[in-house]
Amino acid sequence: MIDILYSGYSYTHKNGIRFDTSTVHAGFEWWLLVFARSPVYFPSDEGMVLCPADTIILFPQNTHKFYYSPEGEPYTNDWIHFRTDESMISDFPLKGVPFKPSDPDYIHNLMKLISWEAQVNNNPSNPVIRDLFHALVSKLSRDVASRHESTYLPQLQNLRKAITLHPENPWTVAMMSDSLSISPAHLQLLYRNTFGISCMNDVIRCRIKLAQDKLLYSADTISSVGEQCGYRNTEHFCRQFRKFTGLSPRQYRIKAMQNTNREKDSNEETGI
Repeated sequence: MIDILYSGYSYTHKNGIRFDTSTVHAGFEWWLLVFARSPVYFPSDEGMVLCPADTIILFPQNTHKFYYSPEGEPYTNDWIHFRTDESMISDFPLKGVPFKPSDPDYIHNLMKLISWEAQVNNNPSNPVIRDLFHALVSKLSRDVASRHESTYLPQLQNLRKAITLHPENPWTVAMMSDSLSISPAHLQLLYRNTFGISCMNDVIRCRIKLAQDKLLYSADTISSVGEQCGYRNTEHFCRQFRKFTGLSPRQYRIKAMQNTNREKDSNEETGI
């Protein structure tokens, strides 16, 4: 559900703007997306900072919203006040922090389309508005990820190395995100953009690879192999193994042994 309350685009305040939810009767409880097309003061960790034109910020619901333009200068922006229960919004990795999108015209046009659609059919369940929002948030999320990938790259590489060396550890997204001091949603976005796979699928991939080695080079039982690879439940281990390899652990072991024996017989015949 996305309920557009107020929206607009390319609107110019000739004498500037000062928006503060502590002095107006509405806005505190809503989400607010502001795309400033001219310089503006937005909040940051260092207080109010002057941001250049084409800076965007997503203010979360139930938070103080405050921004203003340089005194006496005209100010132009696109904006959307809205209510939502969509996880794509609540999981956005950079809320309440201004940043510059990589393609300002693309963002502006999406916000304009959302505003147009809201004027035609402002229904909270309107799938067109949801799809446009999804495109908008996805693009902004990729911009945030690109902005932080270089910063977090060494930590991400160390995390992946730890997963590869010890996939049997009880990995969770929360545990991994805590190690980088970022949100789970932000970690998942950075990890996928950096390595082309989600962090938990990477864990599973490494666990299955470890299981394949153990099935081939040890005589341990299937349940024991599963436990050594981080699975407490043998049925769960077998399901994930089949999903990734197309075979059950037992079938994989039998087939791998048959292939090994055929290769051995072939080498003996050729004298290798």
